[in-house]
Amino acid sequence: MQQITIHLGANGITPSSTFSGGNISPKIELTGVPAEVKYIAVIVQNKSGDGKMQCIWSIWNIPSVGYIPPGYEHGPVPGFPFPAVQGINDFGEHGWHGPEPKLGSQERMLFQVFGRAEPIAISADAKMDDVIESLRDGNTIAYGSLESTYFV
Repeated sequence: MQQITIHLGANGITPSSTFSGGNISPKIELTGVPAEVKYIAVIVQNKSGDGKMQCIWSIWNIPSVGYIPPGYEHGPVPGFPFPAVQGINDFGEHGWHGPEPKLGSQERMLFQVFGRAEPIAISADAKMDDVIESLRDGNTIAYGSLESTYFV
């Protein structure tokens, strides 16, 4: 599988992407995306807490343009900034659910990006495990991951 490199910018996750700071999905820059990748899928998990990772965002069928723009609308089929499909996160929402760190703590997040030759054909009511299963259909041709820490 070909490698995609993920960049969150110089500051990583910003306060505007936290749940209380605006809850705006972050901009994710991608390099090394193969030309045959037509669609991008993203899964973000919060690795903080009691050891159980929480899915805070799953989104797929984003047109491959080298980045995922910030500020995706909430809802199952956002049209802004690019058309996509958002699954249900572990908070029961269709959309980004930013970290909620307490003062003096940190949140660790795992960003995973999947490059696809074909769109994923699953319902927006899919949860993360359903998305992962659909990514195993042979059309996922590139992958990247990045762990980011947000301090308060």
